[in-house]
Amino acid sequence: MELLKLHHDFIIKHRKNGTPFIIFQGGRRSGKTVSILQFLYMQSLIHPATRTLIVTDTYARLKESIFQDLIMINRSAGGDGRRMRIHFTGGTRVLFETGSDFAFVYSGRDVRGYASNFHYIFFNECIQYDARTVREALKAAGPGCQVFFDYNPYTRFWVNDLYETEDNKLITTYHDNPFLSDFVRRELDRTAAAGKTAAPGTMERYLYEVECRGIDSTLSGLCFPRHKAVPDEEYHTSPLMEVLACDWGALRATADPDVICGFRFSSDAIYCHEYYYSREGGDAEMAACLASIPFRRQYLVYDTATEGAGRVRSLFARTGLRFHFSPARKGAGSILTGIRNLQPYELRITASSRHFLEEMENYRFIQKNDTLQPVDDWNHCCDALRYAFDLWSMLPAQRKNVK
Repeated sequence: MELLKLHHDFIIKHRKNGTPFIIFQGGRRSGKTVSILQFLYMQSLIHPATRTLIVTDTYARLKESIFQDLIMINRSAGGDGRRMRIHFTGGTRVLFETGSDFAFVYSGRDVRGYASNFHYIFFNECIQYDARTVREALKAAGPGCQVFFDYNPYTRFWVNDLYETEDNKLITTYHDNPFLSDFVRRELDRTAAAGKTAAPGTMERYLYEVECRGIDSTLSGLCFPRHKAVPDEEYHTSPLMEVLACDWGALRATADPDVICGFRFSSDAIYCHEYYYSREGGDAEMAACLASIPFRRQYLVYDTATEGAGRVRSLFARTGLRFHFSPARKGAGSILTGIRNLQPYELRITASSRHFLEEMENYRFIQKNDTLQPVDDWNHCCDALRYAFDLWSMLPAQRKNVK
């Protein structure tokens, strides 16, 4: 991940220079953003003419989250009424009575115009936007500028595993958040009670880990956190039966790729290999790919979207291979159900499967309509995995060859 590498380089640089820093990690509602804003607010009052740049992913988050937190902090510090400590300009700027100011920018807006010398730069939910936004905003840093990164990692305990030191560590949960209402605290207590004993891979367990233990973020939790790269030989020399699966997508309107992947299933792991992944190819190229795969009468599950049946007939005519062709089963709720069914397995992906591994690091849950839903992107190999697993789970035991 380019953004994570940028954050990594930033931290390594400051560790070498002996600069102290604190990493804020916590689940939703744990108070990370409010804590940083409180610090920046007080610095702007104590030190006149302090300049702060706050970067977030969308204007909606800026308006509904950052601005509302600042209003709350200002009121708790005796502002408003006859003591107007800060003034909202109506645009993306806040002015302090001390001459300090907060400037705001969001990733959907060009940030290259911010060439001033800022004393602080605060990246809010920085994992939700690309590295270009971060690089351009960092150009606005003045001498001695302090930078805050507020985010939740993609991989469980990612920050602690790599960056925990004796002096720099702060992990918070909802228990540490003094701003929670009693109603929200009771709601989270119920979530904790239901999730502590829930089975791994269930939504109850996931919500418990996200909101109560602070392991991952609702906005950035991976759909498949249990994955790793393995040598290609582990896949190709395995005696387990192979299921092939396709995901079509090379329509000019979507520019999604065509994908062919292979899968081998054991009792606790799934071996995955990317045979074909292209936005530029076609039926002839995919047929050549299938013809190159050692033929052992594998099942081939095909996507029924994008003229799926017609494409299968074309591939069949070109290859002459007598695969056991099977249409993928789809329906309301099938995506989330498929993800839940797969989460107990460790995904062992061949090292050469570059796109598959990239999807694993980006296919994540997002909050949509007050529910957790997988993002509609980075899901092409993942869709093929769901199709293959669904078929494999219905095969008779004597065909599965589970080791």
